[in-house]
Amino acid sequence: MEKAAKILVDTRKYPTETVRYAGYSLSGEAYVFLSPAGKKKILVELAPKALARGGAGGLRDKFLSELEDENGREAVLKANLELREFMLLKALSYQEKAPELKDSGLSHEQEKELDALIAQVESELKKESKKAYSRDPLGITRTWEERHDSKRAKSKSR
Repeated sequence: MEKAAKILVDTRKYPTETVRYAGYSLSGEAYVFLSPAGKKKILVELAPKALARGGAGGLRDKFLSELEDENGREAVLKANLELREFMLLKALSYQEKAPELKDSGLSHEQEKELDALIAQVESELKKESKKAYSRDPLGITRTWEERHDSKRAKSKSR
């Protein structure tokens, strides 16, 4: 087993959580040991596992890269913290708006006339659909219920 790579990290530049997350990202390739090294420093030891490529030097470079990435993620997290809190609050306290009453702009007589026209069109559509239905000798357009209701009625009467 190779020697462990040792890295001294300043917590004034990289917060402790950032160091921990960067170490965790390498936990598949190395054993990561974090220990305090003074008031504002953390000693990171990376001992390569059997499957690690590049040895301790490669792990050191990967850790420093991950440390920078985590530091960037931490900055983004801090920058949009208020926005995330706002969105979460809006999602949890959602209230549906009451439906607005729409004024059609029609007089009472006009509304009656419109309703009559709608009823007339609906009745014509029903007549048209009945004509089309009568032109279906095989019963292809019938619904399941229409086909089987007559069978149910026969079985209930028995």
